[in-house]
Amino acid sequence: MSDLFYLNARLRSMGSLLLARADYERLLSSPGLREIAIALRETPYGRFLDSVGAAASDTARMEEGLRRNFQETLSRLLSLSAGDCREAVRLLLSSWELQAIKTILRGKAAGLSPEEILASLVPTGIHGEAALQELCRQPSLRAVADLLATWRDPWGGPLSRAMKEYRDPRDLFFVETALDRFRTGRAARLLEEIRGGRGGDDPEDALRLFLSLSVDRANLMTALKSVEEGIRKDDRRIHFLPGGRIYSPRDFDRIRGAQSVAEALGIAARSTFARALKAVSSPFAGIPLLVAVEGQLDRVLLRAMRARMRSDPLGWGPLAAYLLNKTREIRNLRMIFRGRLVGLPDLDLREHLILEY
Repeated sequence: MSDLFYLNARLRSMGSLLLARADYERLLSSPGLREIAIALRETPYGRFLDSVGAAASDTARMEEGLRRNFQETLSRLLSLSAGDCREAVRLLLSSWELQAIKTILRGKAAGLSPEEILASLVPTGIHGEAALQELCRQPSLRAVADLLATWRDPWGGPLSRAMKEYRDPRDLFFVETALDRFRTGRAARLLEEIRGGRGGDDPEDALRLFLSLSVDRANLMTALKSVEEGIRKDDRRIHFLPGGRIYSPRDFDRIRGAQSVAEALGIAARSTFARALKAVSSPFAGIPLLVAVEGQLDRVLLRAMRARMRSDPLGWGPLAAYLLNKTREIRNLRMIFRGRLVGLPDLDLREHLILEY
């Protein structure tokens, strides 16, 4: 427990460096990339931008500066953690590990260049910058799986097995489901080891709540994607993940049985996710519907972890809330300067950001 007290004390210091609403407003009022870069230099990101070097363009400097900041943040968290605390950091980071691998696979399936894929990634602390670059350079999805297996990376085995059924980009749905299942099982085992070390089985413990809501999020997105892509006849056991608290197997089947994504959202809008899903009942500015859903679910998870941070400031809530807040910040900053780069109107740009939750 003393390790957790120490980590939470350090997290309070790290949390003070997160951007405030006034910082975002200053960035949003900047008319161009150069002005955004100048404003960002007045924040804790300044030294990371300056470390890139003057030869890089404003866009490249900001992208690389954000990656370096995030990598240092996660490396610092791991260095501050020991025992159960370190395992808790790894459990939480597995969510971003999975997202990084999915992003690489989707990029390969879509024929994007390594540079385009890398621009959408941030290091996870476990998959660092060099590893992500090498994965992005692989010529195919199977080559990505082979490289992870060669590294004896934990994701290599499940990805290699899933790739045996891969024939065309449409099969990526099944590959991602297999990765979701692996991540959920791995995280559940890790959680039991952590909880065993501390004793008790509080269902509102932040780590358990994070994992169960992540399972519900994955089940919902799987069901919505199956409706969108017309995949209805597969065995539920292939796709449904156990361990959630909102959707039962029967709920999952009802959502998948909808005739449209809009109808599926209506069926799914219940309990903890009700407010979030009702917020996407009308089209978002230029945002694909399922992307908007994912953004709203991110808000749910962040609200839940911030609530646990306030109700149990000496538990796991501060760690989960900090990591979610930090990734939210990185995504917001990327969206601001990418929105300026393509001339996205301010109102539309704000729809892409998570400022309130």
